Amino acid sequence: MKLTNIRFFATANSKGNSKNSIIKVLMILLVTSVSLIPSFTLTVASAVNEYKNDFRARCLELDPWLKELTDDILDSVRNINHVQEVDMLKGMRSQLFSINQVTDNNGICEEWQKEIEERNAAVQALSLIGSEKMSVIAGKDLDESPSFCCIIPSLFYPFEDTENYNNLEYIDGESLIGKTLTVTANDGEYYETLYNYFDGEQGGNEWIRPAALEYKLKIVGVYYASPTANGYFDSIYVSEETGRLIQETELEAGGYDLNSDETLVEKWWNTPSLRTHYVIVDDYDNIPYVYNEISKLGLVCADNPELGIKESVLIISKILSVASVILLIAPSVLLVIVLIQSTVSNLKKRRGEIGLMKAVGYSDKNIFFCLCYEQLIVTLKGFFVGGIISLILIAISNFYNNHSSYVNRLYIVDWSGFLTLLSISLAVSVVIPVVCQLIALKRLTKIEPKDAMNNM
Repeated sequence: MKLTNIRFFATANSKGNSKNSIIKVLMILLVTSVSLIPSFTLTVASAVNEYKNDFRARCLELDPWLKELTDDILDSVRNINHVQEVDMLKGMRSQLFSINQVTDNNGICEEWQKEIEERNAAVQALSLIGSEKMSVIAGKDLDESPSFCCIIPSLFYPFEDTENYNNLEYIDGESLIGKTLTVTANDGEYYETLYNYFDGEQGGNEWIRPAALEYKLKIVGVYYASPTANGYFDSIYVSEETGRLIQETELEAGGYDLNSDETLVEKWWNTPSLRTHYVIVDDYDNIPYVYNEISKLGLVCADNPELGIKESVLIISKILSVASVILLIAPSVLLVIVLIQSTVSNLKKRRGEIGLMKAVGYSDKNIFFCLCYEQLIVTLKGFFVGGIISLILIAISNFYNNHSSYVNRLYIVDWSGFLTLLSISLAVSVVIPVVCQLIALKRLTKIEPKDAMNNM
């Protein structure tokens, strides 16, 4: 049987099937269930997993306010199940630095200088903690770089000229590799740091604010700017050594003798048991257990990780995961049921027609392909409608989230992933009709040429 004949019969007969509208609607639901919902599910789940695997999302702050953090106590913490390491904070925890200049080998970058003066540029600087590593997507990482170097986010926006942070024109971080930021803390007013003290019964912490000094930080690399992990669009990282050198320089400039223990600040700096430590947990989900075990030791520990995430994001991730499964199974099962019913009903109603086709020489194989083609016409129409709906919704969502707040970027769907899921839905729209026809194949083979006369 020629393809043109199969197409003719299939097109003519498909118009007479009363269940075609139902099949189209179910196919549209199935395509959106396979391509649309999972696209958002995978996008959010990827962002959440990225967050959970981040070093700072697994860090709990440990402070010596009830007990000094002696070696014995730290060893007890290290022996808790799921604790990977306990690192002392040697550098800066977090410091707001105003940008005074951006320079390169040719001197001041005039275009940048104008922007800085008009728009008040600043960055949040953090130093790495102990065993923390920051991988880069361009340039060099901090392990390969000398002191007073930094890495910046791939989407960089250091300006403080907006209130809602929507529709920001992010700067490509790679374009700044090799340039040097001249910075000073808090517009040159003061450098802020927190020190711990312990008087034998109870301790606490206090702020000190020595005069802010100026530092030059060379940009050597760019890290991936994730909406859920690795900081924010204005967060830069320096090595632990650079953070320590900045702390030392500021304390000495504030009049503290770091070779003495006369003041509480000097004693804090020279006494490891008075320093803040970070407990690194092996898995994000084990944080509650580790926190409870540390609390049993009578220690002060933060109940939330150093890097936080909105609870709503975690809830949305779980809801989407459940919704994806339900919306994938339900339309698939309904579509299979309706297609099988439609196929069996077709064979019963068209027994005479099929018998006649066999009488004039058409084989079971020819008739099978004709019936498959009928169903494919319907399911492919549903696929194209569902695919177009999904594509439009993804495009609108991506456009909105790309021009919305920085955190909303975690909902931006990767087009390659969406097209992969769309391809899967296309395969499903082809496979399911064929499978349903195969299920009814036994009925087809039982129809004889004589049935053409019995049904006239």
